[in-house]
Amino acid sequence: MDRRSWLLIVTISIGAIATALFLASRDEELATTSATTTTTGGATATTTTEATTTTTSTTTPPPSTLPPGTTACDPYTEVTVAGEVASEALTETSGMTASRAATDVIWAHNDSGDDATLYAVGPAGEDLGAFVVAGALAFDWEDIASGPGPETGLSYMYIGDIGDNFDIRDGRVTIYRVPDQDPKTLTDSLPGSVALTLDFPDGGHDAEAVFIADGFIHIVTKDPSGAQVYRAPIGTDDATVMELVTSVELGAVVTAADVSWDGSTIAFRGYDTVWMWHRGADMSVGEALASPPCEAPAPDERQGESLAFRMDGTYSTISEGSGPELHLVGGTS
Repeated sequence: MDRRSWLLIVTISIGAIATALFLASRDEELATTSATTTTTGGATATTTTEATTTTTSTTTPPPSTLPPGTTACDPYTEVTVAGEVASEALTETSGMTASRAATDVIWAHNDSGDDATLYAVGPAGEDLGAFVVAGALAFDWEDIASGPGPETGLSYMYIGDIGDNFDIRDGRVTIYRVPDQDPKTLTDSLPGSVALTLDFPDGGHDAEAVFIADGFIHIVTKDPSGAQVYRAPIGTDDATVMELVTSVELGAVVTAADVSWDGSTIAFRGYDTVWMWHRGADMSVGEALASPPCEAPAPDERQGESLAFRMDGTYSTISEGSGPELHLVGGTS
């Protein structure tokens, strides 16, 4: 072994040890935080009066089946550029979700390397502020999703600290649940986060996609041999072992996921592809994902790792990079 190879091995080993020590200290800090900030049922007492009541889904149930010859992708025919992301800090967008507490607001976050910060983005990419998620830590945030939570009538965001590029998590990941709020009502932080500890039942997985459906947090792994979908109840408080829902072979890795507000469409995205499945009113997530997906338009992006459905059924994407375009995908106007 030459000197250069030896130095490379030493460098990688030191990095792995440092990361493991960080995760150990993080788990200890999260245990302390959870014990001092949460109340019975997992809701955070300090924020329920500040969060804005909002509709978390549409009221019309989706059709059980689509008309013959149609797919879930048919409504999506046009990709437009809504604007350019103005925030100079949002340079490695890894996750995004449309706020259900504020109209025309997208919450987004960076990949690993940033603090525990969410960025509010306006409909044309405007910088609406950066807000620290109080009580949270950011090891490798990969995706964020919106949905209901322990407080009826409130919308919550679920931030997935789920990345595991170096296989050092030992199968344990963290989801931060935080009440969704209008950024205009905030100063410099989003209060009330609760850390949900989830364990894969079969060891470690690298994952970059999270979505909420039927009262469950779903995590989609970044496995090139087949994306595995796991789930855990949104109301979990203690460490919870997830259950495997299904495995989907797509021929590419999954970097983001979301579900339309009415629950009728499940979307996964990869670097170059957006896959969609129709989901009827009486259909489980596993049943929907058992059908072959259609392919919806994927905006031309340098490294696409985020996707978010909006209230009107359109979806937005943002690429990694400085000053990326905010894309909107919908029907032809």
